[in-house]
Amino acid sequence: MLPVEVCAAFGVAADSAVRLPGGAGECWRAGGLVLKPGHSLAAGSWLAEVFADLSGPGFQVPRPVRAADGSWVVDGWAAWTALDGEPAPVKRWPELVTATRGFHAALAGVPAPRWVGRRRDRWAVADRVIWEGVNVDVAPELADLVDALMAACRPLRLPSQLVHGDIAGNVLFADGQPPAVIDFSPGWRPAGYALAVAAVDVLAWSAAPPDILDELADDEEIDQLLLRALAWRLVTESLGRTDADSRRAVRRANEPVVDLLLSRVAGRPPTIAPITDRDLAESTSRLLGCEITGLRPVSGGHSRAVTRLADRADGGTVFAKAGSELEVTVYEALSGSSFLPRQLAATREPVPTLVLEALDPSGWVHEWTPQLIDATRGLLREVHALTVPGVPALGAVANPWDAIAADPTRLLRMLVCTDEWLSKHLDTLRAAAATAPTAGESLIHRDVRAANLWCQGGRLVLVDWASAAIGDPWLDHHLWLVAVHAEGGPAPDAAEGPHAAGHAALIAGQQPLLTPSRDADPELFAQRRRRLEVALSWAARRLDIAPPYQGRPT
Repeated sequence: MLPVEVCAAFGVAADSAVRLPGGAGECWRAGGLVLKPGHSLAAGSWLAEVFADLSGPGFQVPRPVRAADGSWVVDGWAAWTALDGEPAPVKRWPELVTATRGFHAALAGVPAPRWVGRRRDRWAVADRVIWEGVNVDVAPELADLVDALMAACRPLRLPSQLVHGDIAGNVLFADGQPPAVIDFSPGWRPAGYALAVAAVDVLAWSAAPPDILDELADDEEIDQLLLRALAWRLVTESLGRTDADSRRAVRRANEPVVDLLLSRVAGRPPTIAPITDRDLAESTSRLLGCEITGLRPVSGGHSRAVTRLADRADGGTVFAKAGSELEVTVYEALSGSSFLPRQLAATREPVPTLVLEALDPSGWVHEWTPQLIDATRGLLREVHALTVPGVPALGAVANPWDAIAADPTRLLRMLVCTDEWLSKHLDTLRAAAATAPTAGESLIHRDVRAANLWCQGGRLVLVDWASAAIGDPWLDHHLWLVAVHAEGGPAPDAAEGPHAAGHAALIAGQQPLLTPSRDADPELFAQRRRRLEVALSWAARRLDIAPPYQGRPT
């Protein structure tokens, strides 16, 4: 919480303060200032002195603001001028690269403060593992990836300087303004390391194309810096994620990036090659036996699968999707089902690819009407009566509240409750989630939401089966109810089924864990935050605990 006396010291009104996203949910904006906690007097004063005069071409930084008594830090809080803008690391990658280089050129020659090497958090520990050879146990889901990256490293003789350790999501872009570099996380490494960390983050979590690395071609020893950057990120994830399912998600996101970086240093093509539009057009043409004259992007979706509308030379359009073998399994097993788009062709080699009918764009669902809710409930009953060979069974899942207990900032950064509320009710939520059944014998979709439903002429179609499993049908039902309310439909209480309290607590706890630690997709972040709000409030009602809320300064 933001103390009133801190607001007074920096001359802002406490009742005008608004909590900001990012910064673990601990930063506030009041008037034209951003107030941040966690500063020791030494660190906060040093940072303020550095940023007070830092300038250069291609970037801007917030300026520190003194308190009424002339100090930079008040009770651990510092104030900075607020800068507008939004992160866009993939869309505006060339500008981010230019701003990062300018920022680090301006920092060159600034000596490292004595406290930089004394941190003991997981990011600092991982840094010493990668750069100083400190030993640490890496989770089994990630250990072989880290080992492969480190085996490809060779000694470097690059000078070190102050670097921003987390710049990908901390450059803000606003029209008519230079990019703004914020939230400086100082480290002492080669200047190019900052962009190496940014690159591996957006490759893994934002589905950036591999050619973003072309912008870094002139950076000295960039391939070696990329290897170390990705190994560092994987070690931080290993140290910070206590649940195996979450670590497996990290592996899936990063494995293609590991392969890409190793292929660069080995001088070979990537084993896990990204699908290009040309590849997809050629594959679709072979499957259909006709020429594809053009591909058009499809909006929506947050997976690494490639989806396009493909125009046929003989007329008409089809929908092509590459990258999900599970979806091929579902469509092959359920071909002809009324709730699926009509399958035109499919293959598993060289890349799993589906070619489906292109549904009329006017049929996509945008609003939850009572009639649509009833129809979707009936569709789910039909789906849950099925079982499909080859679809993985959903067994017992890790309790997400264990991971949140180990690192509460993973929930607090979503800004749906106060730290006091979480401390008071975490054990209750953890106990409820532990009772939630997940295993079962039904086909479940696990992502039934408006964007995955198409309705026209009495036909209701459910798409995007990449998360399908064999599991508990009521879990699927309750996931759907959360999505409905998050998208403007009715609250889940009236339609809930067995184990509602446990499922609500489980779903709420999973939302912050599903958000990658460096997810730069604002739309996806907002979607998960809204689902978290719905599920957490629902769980609170069912468990008879106080509702979560976003607190005001006290």
